[in-house]
Formats: sequence, C-alpha cells, structure tokens
Amino acid sequence: MNFEQLANELRKLNRIDKLRAMHLLVNELAAEDGREAGSAVPYEIITPHGNEAAAAVLYEFLQSNNDKG
Repeated sequence: MNFEQLANELRKLNRIDKLRAMHLLVNELAAEDGREAGSAVPYEIITPHGNEAAAAVLYEFLQSNNDKG
C-alpha cells in the first residue's frame, strides 16, 4: 500500500481511531529514537506570569494585529 492509499483509508476513520493511529505512529517514532513517547522531556513554558511588562508588550502586540485584520 502506498502513502496515498493509506492516507485515503485514514481519512475514512472516525475521530477516535484517527487519534489511535496518531498515537501508534508517535510511539513508533519515539521507539526509533530510543525513547518512550510521553517520557519526561523538559519543555520551557513561557508565560507573562510574574512579568507584567512582558504581558503588556504581548497585549499591545495582539491588539495592534487585531486592529489590522
């Protein structure tokens, strides 16, 4: 089966089965990289919490872009 055939079959799946297929592929790729999917990988979470100046800059940026569209 080529990729187009596979893609067409995947499109026919319901939402839950599509998520299961994604989960399977993510686990397969993680295993190929020698780690488990969902393993504790540190990710930096950037928020304006505790940094009101950054929050203000972000707000102004979003407002200016919102006014353009």
